[in-house]
Amino acid sequence: MYIDSFYTKLIKSNDKLLSRGYDYKNNGLIDKFVSPRMYLVERLAGFLNMIDPSLIELVESVKTIQFYYNYTMDKNDRSLNF
Repeated sequence: MYIDSFYTKLIKSNDKLLSRGYDYKNNGLIDKFVSPRMYLVERLAGFLNMIDPSLIELVESVKTIQFYYNYTMDKNDRSLNF
């Protein structure tokens, strides 16, 4: 990314972002979408916990593609959580 690009100046001027989105890397993603009753079954809870990192990796790969094909943003910038 260029040092004097419009995107860099825009982010530097508004770097106090209040809403950065849900932190799904640390809090998990599946538990936001499924019923809490599904976690009462021990075998199903283990399966859901096993799927969660794979789902997070898929979301991250989509975000990487989204950043890569957006020419106004740096593809290595991870300060925004879209």
